[in-house]
Amino acid sequence: MTDANLSTKEKKQKAGHQEILGETLAKFEFFENGWHPYSRFLDVDKVDLILRRRLPGGIVYREVQVKFGKLYECERAWEKLLFSCTSWRFFSEKHLDDMTKQKGLFLAYVLSPDGGFKGDMLIFPIDDFAKIVRMSDKLRNGNYRVLISRKLGDEPHWFVRRQPKFNVINDETAVDVTPHYRNFPCLEPSPRG
Repeated sequence: MTDANLSTKEKKQKAGHQEILGETLAKFEFFENGWHPYSRFLDVDKVDLILRRRLPGGIVYREVQVKFGKLYECERAWEKLLFSCTSWRFFSEKHLDDMTKQKGLFLAYVLSPDGGFKGDMLIFPIDDFAKIVRMSDKLRNGNYRVLISRKLGDEPHWFVRRQPKFNVINDETAVDVTPHYRNFPCLEPSPRG
């Protein structure tokens, strides 16, 4: 079967498509926020992009891993009372260990529905991301099921769910990751250098 015979949905689901889409969207967002993104030829050391920025004190570089999450409208009755949309992905402890070995790494989590990217992107220092994942719903096989959900309302308010089902959002049921929403300032050099 050729690409011409595939439906749009089938094309979108082809292996690698979503990660490439996520990296492309992230490049645009980083560029719009004053960084010059460069792709790695090989995905070595969990680095998808290298960001470069010239500042008065010199040139600053950042290494970034990009994850893409497709957003789905919440359909379960209990979810629809709390959230508008959600994305999910699985992480193993080994994956988290491999990422956190890369000191200074950042993770950009690009979230988009099929209808088009709306600017929903979370940016984490890698240690913060791993800590949040380890607080998420842990499955019997030892992997973490990471569900990132947008709370109902006008303002973007994002949570990583800690439990598979609940009726109220609090510290026991979810981790507020809103501070990481479009968190471009975390890429800036610290005042200490």
